[in-house]
Amino acid sequence: MSSFAHELRKLRVEAGNPTYRRLAEVAGYSASTLSAAASGIRQPSLDVLLAYVGACGGDTAEWRQRWLELDEELRSTAPLAASPSTVAAGDPAAPATGEPTDAGEAAGPAHDRPASPPRPRKLRRRLVLAAVAVAGLASTAAVLPMTQLRWGPEGATAAAGTTTSTACPTTATDAAFTAVTYGSGVHVRSEPRRDQGILYTIPPGCVLGLTGYCLGERINDSTSQTPDIRWFTLADGGLIASGVVHGNPPTGLEPSRCRGDRPGPATIALAIAPDGTGPGGWRLSATGTHLEIVGFAAYYADDPALPTERRWHQIGMTGLAAPPFDLTWKPDHLSVRPGTTAEIPVVAVACLGGGAPTDVLDVRMARPDGSSTAEVLPLPADQRLAARRTACLYP
Repeated sequence: MSSFAHELRKLRVEAGNPTYRRLAEVAGYSASTLSAAASGIRQPSLDVLLAYVGACGGDTAEWRQRWLELDEELRSTAPLAASPSTVAAGDPAAPATGEPTDAGEAAGPAHDRPASPPRPRKLRRRLVLAAVAVAGLASTAAVLPMTQLRWGPEGATAAAGTTTSTACPTTATDAAFTAVTYGSGVHVRSEPRRDQGILYTIPPGCVLGLTGYCLGERINDSTSQTPDIRWFTLADGGLIASGVVHGNPPTGLEPSRCRGDRPGPATIALAIAPDGTGPGGWRLSATGTHLEIVGFAAYYADDPALPTERRWHQIGMTGLAAPPFDLTWKPDHLSVRPGTTAEIPVVAVACLGGGAPTDVLDVRMARPDGSSTAEVLPLPADQRLAARRTACLYP
């Protein structure tokens, strides 16, 4: 296990040693989950491993085989104990519907929690054989990473309530981006809402080629527990919720229209007031047009030895049933405390989901007394981009 973890850490170094937060933006898992995967404390789940390797630009087919070999080794050395591989390859906490509810759960590395009791040996063997079959599909996807899916003649029908297909869809080469299914599979719908009938269900472990995305019902991401309003479009026009697959559209890809979609955020206004629950904090409140998710960030130095070296820091991201979008921020944890005349720029950004900022934002100066300036703070283009990205990061 230690050698396996060492090779994972080495892969990250060879990829330029990106931070785990940076990897999380690509992998779709939290930074703590990815860090735990390379710690060597326990065997990571297969989903987490492949997300980690993919974010580092590694060979996912090769690492899938390594995981299977490690899994078999751990089983043989501890036959009476359940190894982490007894946890399903997808997110065990994801509901059977294929889309999570808005009821948030505590964030954390749910994919790497302690294993459940051991399964019968026959079922274990079936799981290993299924994983090997999926590995072959993953190898094909590695050759054609930007693929688009089309169901073959034996795919599920379009009738509501059909069962999960037993095989992954066939692929083409004209997709805009890809994503991987996990958990109990992914339901495909005709409109970006969960009250629409299920057209068919794609099984876990499939690499999907996606043509774009539109905006619809807000759901919580199964992994990060952050809200998301993006619904990804399959080649046949079916829609899947962003929060139930691993993968993100490329930077700069704008949402397209689809039947039953909702308009994107148009305006946002940030108000800052003293925190009524106690001294030394601010109450941030954002309102606007067509807002569903709002991220907040502040601009300050994080090193007392370099007070002029300022950068943007995420305060939080929230998605509520209705505006205003409120957040209480107490900067007591800052290593550089604001002076009596210091002002801290604070931004509110309309997000589509984790890692998906829009250009709809508002910036105000927060004063030490808890109030703010009435004037909107203009930002240069580079600072505007940094503020947007930071406010909408996966926490």
